[in-house]
Amino acid sequence: MSYREINVLYDNGQLSTFVGRLATSGANTVFEYDDYWVKQGIELAPFRLPIAKRSFTLDSRSMVASTFGLFADSLPDGWGTLIMDRWFKKRGSDRSNISPIDRLAFLGGHAMGALSYAPPLQTEDGSLAEAVSVGEMAREAYELYEGRIEDAGRLLAQIGGSPGGARPKALIGISDGHDKFVSGTSHLPDGYSHWLVKFTGAANRYDGILELIYNQMAENAGIAVPDHTLIADDDGVRHIATRRFDRLTHNRRRHVATASGLLHADHMAPSLDYEMLMKLAWQLTNSAEQVEEQFRRAVFNMFAVNRDDHSKNHGYVMSNDGVWGLSPAYDLTFSTGPGGEHWTSYSGEGKAPKIADLLKVARAASISSKAALTIIDQAKTSLATFKQLAHDGGVPVKTYSPIFKQIEIMLTLTN
Repeated sequence: MSYREINVLYDNGQLSTFVGRLATSGANTVFEYDDYWVKQGIELAPFRLPIAKRSFTLDSRSMVASTFGLFADSLPDGWGTLIMDRWFKKRGSDRSNISPIDRLAFLGGHAMGALSYAPPLQTEDGSLAEAVSVGEMAREAYELYEGRIEDAGRLLAQIGGSPGGARPKALIGISDGHDKFVSGTSHLPDGYSHWLVKFTGAANRYDGILELIYNQMAENAGIAVPDHTLIADDDGVRHIATRRFDRLTHNRRRHVATASGLLHADHMAPSLDYEMLMKLAWQLTNSAEQVEEQFRRAVFNMFAVNRDDHSKNHGYVMSNDGVWGLSPAYDLTFSTGPGGEHWTSYSGEGKAPKIADLLKVARAASISSKAALTIIDQAKTSLATFKQLAHDGGVPVKTYSPIFKQIEIMLTLTN
């Protein structure tokens, strides 16, 4: 299978509308909006693909994902790419011959957000809501990740084919009682909602609990986070599940984007500064409240030692009438970052940002020093509870102590 052209659709879960056509021409990728979409005037990527009656051309070699950021946001990263590549390999396609358009065709209507792509890859069995054992799925996921099995199997390929990142994860549906699970790439039965489960490996069996704690601390620091819960498998290992913010009730869909996709920022390199994100939040939302929310996340990531703050970990959502806002915060966890640095810098400082750097970011966003210091104090108060939360969650001292020591160092900063 190899596609040189693909249709892009906007599917809100109730109505599918033709957006435009994406194609490759030699080393270039070309995109054109459909006239009807141009008349609607809804901006899906206002900075790099603004609504216009023209052809947009991109040298595929200029982007890590070899396509426009709007569509690169639909493509999987580490884990999802691994599943997809092995799926293609099983069917005789070498990775070097798989184009971004092939990958989008594979995803079809199962991409994150509201964008879908035609023609979708057809499967032998069209049933998407199949019963899933979380424990078995986690073990199979890690076996694939560690190279012990060669093929993911049809169900795991479907439910694991979209999300990215280092830890195996899958899209699932969870019943309202949180006791039943189905694959969640498409429409769900009544009484189920869309979630993303991130599997905890045997070697780091407390990762799920620690990420849950980070979500709790972020929420206590005034940051919007998605609903989250822990799912225990038959072996007692607990995996964190996060409710998807790109799926609403009754299987409705929302358009989502990342800073990487909106700005064509390379998520594989330190390409952003928090001052830039403050400006992006204002230009996109025109809301001082949303800019302040972006600043809260900058503060939390610094004191929480969450240095995995690359351009794909800053998200945004759009309503069906084109109104933008920040997405709930996600992938909040302890991370020392590349070489001990933040992927996103603070007024140019990535290695050892201080409160003075945060205040520079605040000034760039027209946030007063008084308001900024209040936000900083709230984050520090919340993060000071980490040790107690880890203890209450059953995390061994030897596991949480190194993390708490790093947080303590940050909490003692005075300038």
